[in-house]
Amino acid sequence: MSRKRVCQGRVGVSVVAGLLVLAISLVGVQPVLAQQAQTITLNYATFFPGSHPEWTGFNKGFISKAVELSKGRLAFRFRGGPETIALVDLPKATQSGIVDFSINLAGVAETVAPGVGATILSRISVDDERKNGTFAYMDQLCNKGGLHYMGRHSPAFDLQFFQLFLNKKVEKPEDFKKLRIGTATAARALTEGWGAAPVNLQLTDYYTAMERNTVDGVSSSTLSNWVSSGCQAVTKYLVLPGYLQSSVLIMMNLNTWNKLPPDLQKVITDAMIYSEKINGDIWAEDKAKGTQKLKDAKVEIYNLPPDTAKWLVDTAYDSTWAYQLKRFPDVTPRLKSLLTGGK
Repeated sequence: MSRKRVCQGRVGVSVVAGLLVLAISLVGVQPVLAQQAQTITLNYATFFPGSHPEWTGFNKGFISKAVELSKGRLAFRFRGGPETIALVDLPKATQSGIVDFSINLAGVAETVAPGVGATILSRISVDDERKNGTFAYMDQLCNKGGLHYMGRHSPAFDLQFFQLFLNKKVEKPEDFKKLRIGTATAARALTEGWGAAPVNLQLTDYYTAMERNTVDGVSSSTLSNWVSSGCQAVTKYLVLPGYLQSSVLIMMNLNTWNKLPPDLQKVITDAMIYSEKINGDIWAEDKAKGTQKLKDAKVEIYNLPPDTAKWLVDTAYDSTWAYQLKRFPDVTPRLKSLLTGGK
């Protein structure tokens, strides 16, 4: 056999061998590529119905941005509001994995993450919460309950998340002692701190309680929720200023979070940061629209005298901090330091 034919044969063998190696390597790569391209669908639920403006804001903020940043690798399925999973059951439904993540009220979330209700007492911006360790500590508290803390929904940039709606006018601290004020868990301590008699109410009971004069007012509602429920029709006064930060937070099942690849975890985080900004702006816009609806309904909107206004807000914070410290002495001091700007 000539040397030329031997060389040609060796070349042929080398080519075939190379193709075999390439084929084998591709067999190994294809599942990885398929895995990377596979869409991960996350199920979620909220404490408000899908028709509520809050859901629209969340969809516009977090959902849209997460789909965009993931280039379609993340998809989301809305499982419903309180008609699907009751408000009080939502944190545990997330903890157990019935849904992958959920939008909750902070007070209710304390059933699985003790102490996180203090998030309503923040005196710093959402950006600063992520910088000074507040976010990390909130995540640590949620981790103990099998959850990952995603962030806030609809933060109140003006720190006036709750508003006081009344049918009896007040001007000074002594006036509050004559009132029966309806409240959810989040505002019960501050209502007692003002000297009023608290009446436990669910969100869905506000209208009826005001209409039937069961209460003289409500201390635990936002302006947008108030008007979306039509409560302006049974309200005489909106008292300014408002008080506290948003009581709405978002939590993910910790196993779900840990199973996400690092790049998609970053997508979730980046989308939440974007959503907090967008929904904070939407919150301010909705608040302005709600104020106009109150005016249209002839509700009197007035500012308390400066001394009384300061007393109202300071008492709201002090009473609620005392309430948190009594229930969660191990974590509240650290949260108070962080949420007031410490490290």
